[in-house]
Amino acid sequence: MRIRFLTIPLLLFGLFACNQSTKQSSQQEVKAAINTWKQELLAAKQIGPPCDYTSMASPEAQKWREANPGQLDGLPADDKAIKTVWFDLNNDHKKDLLLYFQGVNCTGHNGGTQTYAKIIYSDSTADSNVMEEIIHAIQAEYNRMKETDPDLKAITSDYMTTTTTITGYHNGITGTFRLYTNEDAHCCPSYSGTYTYRLQTKKMTLRISEEDN
Repeated sequence: MRIRFLTIPLLLFGLFACNQSTKQSSQQEVKAAINTWKQELLAAKQIGPPCDYTSMASPEAQKWREANPGQLDGLPADDKAIKTVWFDLNNDHKKDLLLYFQGVNCTGHNGGTQTYAKIIYSDSTADSNVMEEIIHAIQAEYNRMKETDPDLKAITSDYMTTTTTITGYHNGITGTFRLYTNEDAHCCPSYSGTYTYRLQTKKMTLRISEEDN
């Protein structure tokens, strides 16, 4: 009886240790994926390095601009700002990793900053064009809705890269957007809303609100 009694907590301890090891392995995998992605973005000059100054008139800000010509935004200084979601994104019954973050305004420019996203599938293939796909799907779905709703205005793709975000994952990738007509000033888009995008089916669902300009 004593031996049988002792094996139960030993078994539970073994399961706990296994779960902890799996969790640590997953965290290490995510950390490595984030580091690789940041290096890819920097090498392709799609974004600048992190900036941690508070004043755009500071010497640090001037040094950043000189060291990163052509760049307006930088990577987050803290990797915690890079959000992670584990989900089956391609319907193969295996969990894939979605990474996303919003760039940091390092130059004091007007307007928003771009959202960056990357999917690393369970088979180690990757997709770094997630945001482009989402933006095109928003435009296509809006134009489809406009065909049956004559009150909707024609829109432009201006500013969509800096006004389309990802907020998470719930039955698809979710986020926000703003839409401009050719007559809209930068401050005042005609429409804003939220979306849900299902990668498996390429289905985009929009919830549109008209702005009071």
